[in-house]
Amino acid sequence: MMPTICKGQYISHFKLKDRIKTDTLIDKTTGVRFILDKNRITIKAIDRTGKVFWKTDPSDDNKLPEYRIKRPTIIYFVFGIDRTKEKKEAIAISYNNTQFGYLDKKTGKFKFEGQD
Repeated sequence: MMPTICKGQYISHFKLKDRIKTDTLIDKTTGVRFILDKNRITIKAIDRTGKVFWKTDPSDDNKLPEYRIKRPTIIYFVFGIDRTKEKKEAIAISYNNTQFGYLDKKTGKFKFEGQD
């Protein structure tokens, strides 16, 4: 008798639980506010006078490939340091489909770092 081999589908080890502590990050040096919308899809940067510097949907604007789910939402949103040689301050984000990267605080440009 041959043993039965189960070929299951890997879903994810990543927990979908929301880890966002706040929907607004404030740069204490410049006073710029980085606001994550209520749908957890877009982020915008607003200065002290209320002027919008940039607004981005990192997944859509950068044409990230569909991975595990059709429309990922941001579940991790904090200040961090990018992985370039300059080691600039950035905004680290992760999606509920395990894709992750960081946003340049000045331009809103997203740098995709990978997926689990």
